[in-house]
Amino acid sequence: MRKGLFNKKNLFIFLVVFVVVVSVTGIVTVDKYQYEYIYDKLFPKEEESPIYEEEVPLAGEQVYKYCPTCIDGAVFYCSNEATPGKVMDGICCNGQRVLATTKGDWDSVQVCDPSIISGDFSFNGSAYTYLMAYLGCATYDCTANEIGFAVSNDLVNWVKTGRVIWATRDGFWGVGQPSLLNYNGNIFLFYTSGSASQTTTYVEQLDCSDLNNVVHLGKKQITCRYDFISNADFAYLDGMIYMTCDTHPFPDGPLNFISAVQSVYSAVWDGSLESMDRLNWQMIARVGAETTGHERNHNGCFARDGSGRLLYRILFVSTADPIGSWSDNLYTYRFTTVGF
Repeated sequence: MRKGLFNKKNLFIFLVVFVVVVSVTGIVTVDKYQYEYIYDKLFPKEEESPIYEEEVPLAGEQVYKYCPTCIDGAVFYCSNEATPGKVMDGICCNGQRVLATTKGDWDSVQVCDPSIISGDFSFNGSAYTYLMAYLGCATYDCTANEIGFAVSNDLVNWVKTGRVIWATRDGFWGVGQPSLLNYNGNIFLFYTSGSASQTTTYVEQLDCSDLNNVVHLGKKQITCRYDFISNADFAYLDGMIYMTCDTHPFPDGPLNFISAVQSVYSAVWDGSLESMDRLNWQMIARVGAETTGHERNHNGCFARDGSGRLLYRILFVSTADPIGSWSDNLYTYRFTTVGF
């Protein structure tokens, strides 16, 4: 089982590509001092921690950030940055909220768990380059979560297209935590399902060429001999598919509802839906407190390109620590990066 950071050469290439991409796209402006800061974090002195992490005093700003997703160097995440001190999720990028709840609609209470791919998409007669899947709900008790889509041409301005996966409404969690792949034009949507019978992960192949009429082409369950699968992100590269997900069971304590260890798996994949329910997953890394320095490690994602192809062996991991009340603990939610 391999884990650890990249060597310096690979990390330097990643840093240069990241700075060029975000500077050209305008999503993030990186000046000389920010570049030096990032470099110092990626190449620390021997006595420093080899983990890059946003330095925010725990609970001090009453802001949480978690559930990241990465597309071509741009990182989107769930946060209450627009409403500090209030538990009101929005989907953000670089401190800017890009997707919010819609009053009176199916996602009126919460939007979170983004996953983004690029491709050729159409909605209401207009063409779009980017497709986002996200969790939304209209409940306050963590039930009846559902999955919807939104589209964009610039990763900043998004248009919601509606729900694509509905909740059973049996009083349980529902569906959410989506992860999208665009494999040679074939769109795969992975998601967690929590029902009265089980918690598991499914994948559906979709025809998303016309988002006014999404066609569901088939569905498979993702299983693994190590654990049942939930809260997973996926990527692919060179005939392999990669998965990072929660590790069960969750330890006891004030944060007993989130994972302490993020597991990473890989399997040979032929690119088809038919093979998804018989993949031979092999564990290749585990990211826990000994790696990040935090008690809880959850809601991870890969560094991917617009298709969901693995760009670098970098994992973004959400972290949390018990420091007091429920809200204090919530405001410790941040995410960090590690190599695997």
